[in-house]
Amino acid sequence: MKRMTSKSRLSLKLKQQSQLSPQQIMLMKLLHLPITALGERIQEELEINPALEEGLPDLDTEGLSGLDESGEGEASGENEGDASGENEGDASGENEASGEPDGSADNGDGPEAEDALYAGEWSDDQTDDYLDQGPQAPEIDRPNDFAKASGNFYDDLLQQWALVAENELEQRIGIHLIGNLDDDGYLRRPIFNLVDDLAIQEGIMVELSEVEQVLVRVQTLEPAGIGARDLRECLLLQLQRRLDNRSVWTPEEDPLESQENPVKDAILLLEQHFESYGQRQFERLASRLSWSTERMRDARAEILHLNPRPGDSVAAPHEAPTAIPDFYVLLKDGQPELHIGDSSDGKSLRVSSYYREMLEEFDGRSKNAGNKEASTFIRSKIDQARWFIDALEQRRQTLRFTMQAIMDLQHEFFASGNHARLKPMILKDVADRIGMDISTVSRVIHSKYVQTWFGHFPLKSFFSEGIALDGGGEASSIEVRQVLSEMIEAENKSKPLTDEAIMEALHARGFQLARRTVAKYREQLGIPTASLRKIY
Repeated sequence: MKRMTSKSRLSLKLKQQSQLSPQQIMLMKLLHLPITALGERIQEELEINPALEEGLPDLDTEGLSGLDESGEGEASGENEGDASGENEGDASGENEASGEPDGSADNGDGPEAEDALYAGEWSDDQTDDYLDQGPQAPEIDRPNDFAKASGNFYDDLLQQWALVAENELEQRIGIHLIGNLDDDGYLRRPIFNLVDDLAIQEGIMVELSEVEQVLVRVQTLEPAGIGARDLRECLLLQLQRRLDNRSVWTPEEDPLESQENPVKDAILLLEQHFESYGQRQFERLASRLSWSTERMRDARAEILHLNPRPGDSVAAPHEAPTAIPDFYVLLKDGQPELHIGDSSDGKSLRVSSYYREMLEEFDGRSKNAGNKEASTFIRSKIDQARWFIDALEQRRQTLRFTMQAIMDLQHEFFASGNHARLKPMILKDVADRIGMDISTVSRVIHSKYVQTWFGHFPLKSFFSEGIALDGGGEASSIEVRQVLSEMIEAENKSKPLTDEAIMEALHARGFQLARRTVAKYREQLGIPTASLRKIY
């Protein structure tokens, strides 16, 4: 019988792993923020870190000679080192100048040194901004949110419902239904879920059919179409309201007096042929229904006059979000000149002199447990404040390097304001020029805007792939999309251009594109296919 033996082995495994310091993570997140969100982030840091405060740096020192002309002396930490460098132990005066703790790499002043912050990293909370997020599908089963219907929209419907509801139970169910309408006036949440909500949240035990009956009464409120569960029902509610209001018409204008009623025809199209109508199969539908072209045109006219978003007519107006530029490009002697938007970017931040003095006081006391714990806490807050100030300064420098590189690569565009002068450019072109990682450039252009002397643009609009030309060289895909848009705008709407015809027309102009590329650019422009663009 053989004996079982066990052997132990020793092996050496070499593994390389990139770890980010808290300062690096802080800088990455600050770099990702547009100027509108940066002010909020600075305010948040001021609230959570008592060692960080607003005001001119070191007002307790003699004069303001430490400041340079741009007022950025506070970011260097030079004066802070004079005040507390001798007694801070780990946070020595040498580290104060760079804003880094012992053992961390010196970031330096140029882009080459900053690139070490981004080597091999791509945090989970960041998203590639050059991957556009498509429109999200509407939520079907979402939590009850009475605040969703806001302002005048919600109040107006509740006032109407108070006059319509016949009893207290119906009143409460109707209020619940109105509270679940979205901004467009639709009821997206399934009825059976609303029954559960009423039982759990309101203590109302009702059947599904009872809630549906109340919904029918809610759908009688103004404007017509409120409370619909989908687009088809919304349009049908509006058409039915038109038929119900026919008593106010004179006999001469009453469409029911005529043999062909366009309102009823429109209801027939939506009730029985909604999918075919949505696919714009008008000729086929007219043939199937034995309608003339004029009758189909009249029915379509009724549908086109309906409002697919009835909530917009009573909702409180929403202010369009303002895109505040992070950069300004002005012309000076015919040449583009870069200016950085510095609103709320933290130039007036400084480390609290009160906390520095407090740290000196605790360091000078006996090293008992209480004093040591207080000293460690104060030092951590001071270090965090310095890291934050230094990260803001590095953010400004990185943004300046990146935008200047974009201007250099697109010099003709910024100098002339002509979109046809935009050259093909990708993130790697800018990254190679400034000596940084592609992810750094991606963060810089995320949600950032530039105000030029001829318009307002998102930074990512300057990046495009190259399209080969017949005579050699490349053209920007932006230019190609502009040409494609102009061709479709000028087409004969009764015989719109197919993707194949557009491809051949672009070939005639020297652009070498495949048909699938034409389809991709057309979809990016939000232009439907030729069959959907046809006007009968």
